[in-house]
Amino acid sequence: MGVRAVRLLRALAVASVLGAWAVIVLGGYVSQTESGLGCSEPISCGTPTNPLNPGAAVIESAHRAAAWIEGLVVLAMLILVWRGYRSWGAVRNLTTFAFGLVVLQATLGIVAVATALNPLVVTAHLGVATGFLAVTVLNAAIIYRGAPPTSAAESAPPSGTPHSG
Repeated sequence: MGVRAVRLLRALAVASVLGAWAVIVLGGYVSQTESGLGCSEPISCGTPTNPLNPGAAVIESAHRAAAWIEGLVVLAMLILVWRGYRSWGAVRNLTTFAFGLVVLQATLGIVAVATALNPLVVTAHLGVATGFLAVTVLNAAIIYRGAPPTSAAESAPPSGTPHSG
């Protein structure tokens, strides 16, 4: 993979961090405005369900849209990593783990709505989101810290990293 692919990977890494942060912030806004049940369906946002809070559907829709975009960013990153950087173990593993967390996060969001915002489910939803943010930050740091391994140096640490031993 060339320089363009590395730049794309770095851009996706930054986008995944910013997206994770945005989803958490929007989720907090959803919670504080009591908009979590503002949509009639768990996945799409059909008819608004709260006549006392007509903006709830818009707020919940924004949170869901941000989550969908974040999921697409992580999916694009996953495809790029598995196609071109499979030998970069830490990045491959963290990106794969991040994708798994996105799927878990979406599932918990659906379950939270289906259970009328059960506090345990909502707490788990936030907990996974926080863990996802940490994984994306760590992954981006690794991606920015060094170049992907080449065939001759797959197990060597990135340049500028002190060798242990």
